[in-house]
Amino acid sequence: MDEEAMKAMRHIMRSQAAFAGMEVLTYCFMANHFHIFVRLDPKETEVLDDAGLVTRFRALYGGTRCASLGLDADDLEVILKKNGSSAEGIRRRLKARMGDVSVFMREVKTRFTLWYNQKHGTVGTFWAERFRSVIVEADTEAQRMVAAYIDLNPVRAGLVEDASDYRFSGFGEACAGGSAARRGIARIEGKMTWTTQWHERYRARLFSRTGPGMRSRRGEDHRPSGEAKVEDGQSTADAEGSELLSKIRAFSESWVVGSVAWVESFCAANGWLGFRRGRKAKPVAEEGGADLTKVAAAVKRQ
Repeated sequence: MDEEAMKAMRHIMRSQAAFAGMEVLTYCFMANHFHIFVRLDPKETEVLDDAGLVTRFRALYGGTRCASLGLDADDLEVILKKNGSSAEGIRRRLKARMGDVSVFMREVKTRFTLWYNQKHGTVGTFWAERFRSVIVEADTEAQRMVAAYIDLNPVRAGLVEDASDYRFSGFGEACAGGSAARRGIARIEGKMTWTTQWHERYRARLFSRTGPGMRSRRGEDHRPSGEAKVEDGQSTADAEGSELLSKIRAFSESWVVGSVAWVESFCAANGWLGFRRGRKAKPVAEEGGADLTKVAAAVKRQ
């Protein structure tokens, strides 16, 4: 993807997420692949009222018509208010496309492919392979590590030295003032609204003294003074930053990532046979710098 394509992809991602009832925590678009980290609650779709349904429809289609239904948002609002024989069928069809990561990804890729083919006069699919998804424990250090790993993609690829310089990632967009990206960073830090404090906490996960991309363009160290606990001559933030710069297979080749206790519980609840601990995931400090825990990666056995 070139820069124009990435802009189109970002617009498609945002509008599709709004329609599907998903919150984009962070993302990264690269030339030949992309990462999207979303937060969702499928139960929200079950209780979605007609007003919310119209709002989501409008977020995706604006003032244009949905080709499969032959309706625009105003038409949909009228039909739902009348609550005639067709209204319930339309509700089911729209809700079936919401709160589901597989449907979300299919529609994002389809819409982008249509845009790209129309723009360049080409045909066929843009991405040859299916996407892979990983379930991450919410509101935990695992969530924050995975998000930081995604935002460090352009640093690992050697495209930039400072992750804030890459325009097509959640962190880069947040640094440029993007409100949606800033809300995502706040959520990653477990907060509802963005503040400079939470932005800097997340930034500290990306910047350390142990590798490239850990310092700003002005050479400033972005670790808040006194925040990291020093052990064996290396701070927790430093160990985490250098580890995230490597290709952690636990984050990209697993089904579930989280604390050991949570992964064990998830596997048991879903009838999975077991999990292995992320061999390359180092201990990370829980909130407040208290006890250290291991990040575990669940592997679904065939």
